[in-house]
Amino acid sequence: MPVALVLVLAGAFTKSAQFPFHFWLPNAMEAPTPVSAYLHSATMVKAGVYLLMRLYPVFGETPLWQAILPSFGAATLLVGAVLALRQTDLKLMLAQTTVASTGIGSEKAVEAAVLYLVAHALFKGALFMIAGVIDHETGTRDITRLGGLRQAMPLTFLAALLAALSMGGVPLFAGFTAK
Repeated sequence: MPVALVLVLAGAFTKSAQFPFHFWLPNAMEAPTPVSAYLHSATMVKAGVYLLMRLYPVFGETPLWQAILPSFGAATLLVGAVLALRQTDLKLMLAQTTVASTGIGSEKAVEAAVLYLVAHALFKGALFMIAGVIDHETGTRDITRLGGLRQAMPLTFLAALLAALSMGGVPLFAGFTAK
């Protein structure tokens, strides 16, 4: 069983860009459209996390699971946050903040993680689409050159604000319920 668990975790960690397998994520942002960026970073990354949630009933109570998942999950979230703070490319920033993990917990915790997976897909998908609109309209994704968009693109600003409020877990948004 430990060998099967380690192999499954290696596959899920690679698929979901968990540390130290996160190196492929920035390269997935080379695609020219926000749809491909969304597919590569949000959907592909979440597939590994979904697999881990599905396997919780099988492996979740094992000491190896309870030791490995929280450790790699915490490292992944910290590395993702640090790398996102260093980015000036809007798509790369969104991609680095897409990484997530699942760890120990009860069956209710897994249900909550599924709810978060859905909320995350909603707000992060919207943010990737907004990044594509900004890139199309301004010709750049460099956040150091994107000041003043609220006046120039008010509907895009409103959509970005609503998605960001959900991502931030503000009450009355899906992200709040999920978090």
